[in-house]
Amino acid sequence: MSLACIVLGLVVAAAAAVPQDQAAPAPDPYLVADSQRPYFDLMHVADAWAVTRGSPDCIVGVIDTGFDFFHPALKNNLSPGWFAPDVYHTTCAGMIAHGTLVASIIGGRNTEDGGMVGLAPDCPLLAASIGMPEHKLLLLQRQVMEANPNASADDLRAAMAEHQDELRDFGRNWIGYVTRTTAGAIDYLVERKARVINISAFLPRATLERYPEAAAQLYEAFDRAIEADVVIVIGAGNNAEETLSYPGAAETVLVAGATLLSDERWAETVHAMGMDVKQGSNYGPRLSVMAPTQNLLRAMPHDKALYEVQGTPMGPEVQTYTASYEVAPNGATSSAAPIVASLAALIRSARPDLPARDVIRIVKQGAVDIGDPGEDPMTGSGRVDFAASLRLALADEGGG
Repeated sequence: MSLACIVLGLVVAAAAAVPQDQAAPAPDPYLVADSQRPYFDLMHVADAWAVTRGSPDCIVGVIDTGFDFFHPALKNNLSPGWFAPDVYHTTCAGMIAHGTLVASIIGGRNTEDGGMVGLAPDCPLLAASIGMPEHKLLLLQRQVMEANPNASADDLRAAMAEHQDELRDFGRNWIGYVTRTTAGAIDYLVERKARVINISAFLPRATLERYPEAAAQLYEAFDRAIEADVVIVIGAGNNAEETLSYPGAAETVLVAGATLLSDERWAETVHAMGMDVKQGSNYGPRLSVMAPTQNLLRAMPHDKALYEVQGTPMGPEVQTYTASYEVAPNGATSSAAPIVASLAALIRSARPDLPARDVIRIVKQGAVDIGDPGEDPMTGSGRVDFAASLRLALADEGGG
């Protein structure tokens, strides 16, 4: 008898051994955790869900370094798709945590005690993993910290000066890696009919255009997505500084900034390696809307084995596993983007006839004005309101 027949027989026997009337009740995939309620209430998500929680026809593409495809909140809704060639795809927490949390904010489904639900849980997610090349700067930083756990920023700068030629080449190659892989990911998702694409990355034109050949690849991919009527959402960046331009145009790409639950723009100063570092949501004329990322519940890699890996593109990784979910004090613009992408996905689910430009317009029109009156460079059109935008979408006479 073949191994496949033996395994199949065991599966059938196991299923027959469990009386159907003793099966545990299925958990409610739409159960909102207590820690999620403040920002769900602020954005009136329940009222929006009375219209739609998403459509199986509205695929949301998520571009990131990697994903925990077997996380309980994602394994039934996040499909592996594209993997960038010629880079590493290591399954360590450092590689997959960011994509995991981003995907969970959009399409997480509550399947266990202490779990969470995403904002557009009925929209299928398709992953595009851009991986990572060997990260020379992080490798150097880890070497400095291993040699001296109390190392300061000056110690790191001294080490960088010793490796300046190597790091200069790395910086140039890094831009090429980001543009090449992101462009490939966009093209893959467009080909697979994604209706919304989330890119929780900082893509300022001022940096990209130092490398015009690499930048052209990315801009062309954005143009193809826009031509295919895809809504693209990107993060504004976390440097607390003015950013004048991003790929695409204000009418075709949503740029998401981050706020506190008080509707103030997120800004803070953190102490690292002996110096104060200013962080906060970037601002400027291309900022579209804001989303609350304070105390945000999100999924994290769920297997502790993923936190202790000797070989990664960033060097050995040894972290302490705590839980499959975390409440982040502030999720920054990486978390703001998937909130905005979720709203765009709900609008496209309720009104699949609306062109991407109309979806973007409605996301902005439904936002709550939280800064200077009207659209302003610090807060864009305001903080997103799911219910208001869904009402506008249902009443809108646009569409093709």
